[in-house]
Order: sequence, then structure tokens, then C-alpha cells
Amino acid sequence: MAVIKADFKMRPKHNWYSKIVRKFYKIRVNKMKPKNPIPDRQILEKAQKEKELVIQPVCGGLGDHLTYASLPELLLKQKGIKTYISNYSVFDSKAVCDFVWGYNPYIEFTDRKGWFTYQQLEHGFLTMDKYFQSLFELDGDGLPKIYYKPKIIEEIKGKTIVDTSFGPTGKANGYFEPDFEKKFIEYFKKESHEFVLILHRHSNRKNRLEEKLKKAFSPACYEIRTIQELVDVLSSAENRYLLHSGTASINAALNKKSNVLNYYKPPACNHFKYSCNNHIDLLDV
Repeated sequence: MAVIKADFKMRPKHNWYSKIVRKFYKIRVNKMKPKNPIPDRQILEKAQKEKELVIQPVCGGLGDHLTYASLPELLLKQKGIKTYISNYSVFDSKAVCDFVWGYNPYIEFTDRKGWFTYQQLEHGFLTMDKYFQSLFELDGDGLPKIYYKPKIIEEIKGKTIVDTSFGPTGKANGYFEPDFEKKFIEYFKKESHEFVLILHRHSNRKNRLEEKLKKAFSPACYEIRTIQELVDVLSSAENRYLLHSGTASINAALNKKSNVLNYYKPPACNHFKYSCNNHIDLLDV
């Protein structure tokens, strides 16, 4: 089977900040990962033989971990394979670990190092979730899985929300570009929707777009401080406008129809383009 060769021609130019972030990430990943990673073409046979699978994600974002989250239940119910999560896994925050794996009743944590997707097989699937489920010959819907049960927020129920949060790769994805911010504002002026602006107060990451939206539209705002509260908001809203981030992956786990606004088209984005999300490229608007 062929190995995927990524096309980097569409990847945006990195600035000094994103280069440092990527370099630090590589150092951390190389320190934590096994010396001899298991190629994807070998992992199913190994897991079936041992009746267990140790997963060790080497990318720590919320969306990155959610791509593996459907596997433990499917593997146990369809293959009789027990899943463990390695304590050597990379997490952007403890909140990501607690949310993705803390609620999952089908996993246990272990100090052993394990498998992460390595030397991917060539495939015609749109998302990593579909790829993983096909790799292990599982019958799944190709969407992420969460086990937190959302609560309805009456203040948000039936309304349109705008969530401008994004992860550490936001700079590389163009979300700090002044032209993106300009196009984002212009897009919502054309939409003419009243909306509630979701403010993430659990992070110190600066988000200039929040302030520009406040100035341009004077919207009602709703503050959240946990991933659980974010799920509650996504579940309660009638319409959702999101950026390409872990929020969009959670939305896919909820299987909610939403609009995801993009600016650049790095190849990695295709692995997270879930069918329930309507991806809008502002470069084409």
C-alpha cells in the first residue's frame, strides 16, 4: 500500500511565531514518541493478535485527540480489543485530556508508549476519523465521539452564535491576517444576522477579531470557561459560525450543521472537514 505524500504547495507561509511553535512541537513530539513507531499498515494485525491497543497521540489539540476518540468503543464492541491511552501522549492542556478521555468509559491510561498514525496508507477518505475506522475495519459513522452529555442553555437556545476561537496554529492558518479580519467583518455585514458572540475566558490567547466584532456589531456576548460549557453552547444554538479549530471538531461529534469559516487551505484541513460542517473559504467570497 502506498504512503501518503502531502502536497505543501497550498500551505501558507509561516511567520517567526508559527515557526517557533512548530519547532517546539517537533522537539516535544520527538522526545515523547517511541523510537520505532508502528506503521499504520501493521497496527490492525498487532492489535488483533494482542487484543489490545495503546494509543499515543503526538499532536495535542482538541481536534487531534477527537479523531481517535471513536476507536475505543468500536474496537471493544466489534473486535474485542481493549484500548489504552498512553501517558506519554501530547496534550495542549489538561482540559483536553479530561474532556476527550476522562469521560470515555472504554479506555484506561497506561505508562506504556503506543501507536499514533505513522506512515499513513493512501486513502480516499475525507477525514482522519473515517481513515482510522477504515484502518481497523470498523463500522462507524466517520465522526468524532464525545461522552459528555450537553445541557441546554436557555439564553442561547434557538439563537445564532459566532465563535472566533482557534488553536495554536491560528497564525499559520491566517487567522491573524488583517485581510482575514476585514473579510470576516464584511461577510457578517452581508449576512445581516443578529448573533451572540462566544467569548472564551479559559485562555489567555489574544483574539483581535473578538474586539473588532464587538465594535462593528455590538452583539450580545456569552462567556465560557470550560470545554463542557462550549459543548452546551453548541448544542443549544440554532445556527453556528465557527473557525477551523477544535470547536468545529466538537460540533462534528454533535453532528450539528454549522458554518466553518476558513482563510487558507493547508492540506491538514482536509482531514478535519467533516460532512456536517459547511466550510466557507473567505478567499473566495
